[in-house]
Amino acid sequence: MSEMTVEQRVIKVFADFKKVSVDEIKSDTTFEELGFDSLDGLNLVFELEEEFDILIPDDKVRTMKSVSEAVAGIEALLEAKAQGIDVNAEAIEAFRNQQANIKAEKEAAAAEAAKDQDQ
Repeated sequence: MSEMTVEQRVIKVFADFKKVSVDEIKSDTTFEELGFDSLDGLNLVFELEEEFDILIPDDKVRTMKSVSEAVAGIEALLEAKAQGIDVNAEAIEAFRNQQANIKAEKEAAAAEAAKDQDQ
């Protein structure tokens, strides 16, 4: 028996979740076509995380709108995992850096405003 591809595994998870045949789901099938609502999406994320033993960052979840996008995202996460990259830790670090930059910009703008008022 040959191993299933990422796409086949994703389709199987979706088919099992919707209780339909895997033949009814194609790579270009959208979540809308499958009738997934936001609660379904949340439950599917848990199913996919369990199937692939990964954690899917929230920002990746929001961008997935079709089977092919889910497959591409999971393949990227699996590749990162194979390389020892913790994408969740990187996402947290990027968020912290973004927040620090926003804070610094606000402080600089406030200092500039205070300077302008003093003149």
